[in-house]
This record gives sequence, structure tokens and C-alpha cells, in this order.
Amino acid sequence: MELRLNIPTATSQLTSKQFRFISNLYLMYYSEREFLLKAFLYLSGLKFVHWKEAADDGARWFKHNDCKETFLIEPSILVSLSEKCRFLFHGGEYQPLHWIKMARARHYRLFNATLDEYLMAENYFFAYVETKKEEHLDNLISVLYRYPWQRWDSSKIQLRALKFRTVDPAVKNSVFMWYVGFRGFVPKRCPNLFSGKGSSGKINIRNYINGIIHQLTEGDITRKRNLLKQPAWDALDELEQRAYEIIESERKIKSRQNS
Repeated sequence: MELRLNIPTATSQLTSKQFRFISNLYLMYYSEREFLLKAFLYLSGLKFVHWKEAADDGARWFKHNDCKETFLIEPSILVSLSEKCRFLFHGGEYQPLHWIKMARARHYRLFNATLDEYLMAENYFFAYVETKKEEHLDNLISVLYRYPWQRWDSSKIQLRALKFRTVDPAVKNSVFMWYVGFRGFVPKRCPNLFSGKGSSGKINIRNYINGIIHQLTEGDITRKRNLLKQPAWDALDELEQRAYEIIESERKIKSRQNS
């Protein structure tokens, strides 16, 4: 008997159902080995046959939807196969759950978000990371998910967040994981902006947000309202270009000094 097991090889390939399951695994505080094993069984579609006793060598009986027969898998082989799920520990981007309580997710890379939405998401993300207070995670969800009939209004975030308080913890955690993956993509697209030069380590989110606004408005506070309505990536790409020009200018000056 030959059975081919196909599983995702990157976090971006997870279906919504798979993503929710993996998100829940992270909340269960399993050991690394248990996590990998449970992830592999779910993603591969293998199911443990509880009513059959293990073989003398410890092999367990399993079944799969693509096979009518039950079959034995030795523990060592199962451990080896579960290593294929180690990519889950290496980070990466996730495709978010499309809907939460009739609210729809923004683009997974926030290509359809305004600068205001991006800065608000950053604010609540860091608030949750630092405090672990669920209210900040609810606020993050209210930024990243929007009801189709609603327009963006930053003053109503906390009010809208109340509707997400009863959402399943695994679903909430999936939003956090999605945003972590998104934040891993941003430096790849804007390597000069996020080069880390001059960084003192821990980020001050208030200074970070104020710094972005100050740079893009060039100190003209009257431009802030319109700026926040602009696409987030227009702003980040502009900052990336400025960072590149500064780095290039410094490189040329240093080159002249050394010549």
C-alpha cells in the first residue's frame, strides 16, 4: 500500500481551517515534540485509530481519508515525519482568516490600508505585546477587520472592539500571528528604512509614530489629516526612498574621505 501525504511547506500555504488549528496549538503550551506531532497529524490528515492496540514494537494504527485500510506507523517514523512541520517555528506570513463576526480582514500585507490604520495597528500590537491585555488585541482586530458597510474611523476603534471580546481565543491569536508575519515582511520591502542603524533596541511606539508623521509632513502639522488618509505603503515607500538616499549620501561622503 502506498499513501502520499501532502502538507503545507510554508505558513502562507495554510488554509483558514489549518491556520486556526495551528493558532490553537500555540495556546496549549505543548512541548516542541508534542506540537510538531499534533501539527503533522492534523495537516497530513492522519487519524489515530483508538480502538486498535499498538503493535509489539510500539507502532500505532492510523487511518486516512484517502485510504480505506488502516495501517501501522512506527513511533520513530512518526517523529521523523513530524519534522516536516518545523517550518511553523521559523516565522513567515499568514493568510488571515477572511471573516470574524461578519467583519472582513484587510489585505494580508495591508495594501488596502491607510497610514492611519497601519499606525493604529502598530500601536495596539505593541500595547498587547508589552501588557498581554486582551483589550489591546481586541482593538488590533477592530483595526485589521472591518464590516463591509463601515468606513474607517479611528475614534470608534474601542467601541467596535467590544464586538470582538467573545471571539474564540484561537481566532484572536491568529490575528496576532498574522500581524507578526506582516511585520516580518515590512523590513524586506523597506530594508533601508528598517536597517536598525541608530536603534537602541526596544522600540518606543509613540516616538516611532510621531517620527513617521513628522518626517512625512516635514513638520507642517496642517498636512497631518490628509497624510493619515493616504495608503500606508505609499508612506512607507516614500520613507524607504528617503532612507536610501541618506544612506547613499553617507556612503559617498565616506568614500571621498577614504580616497
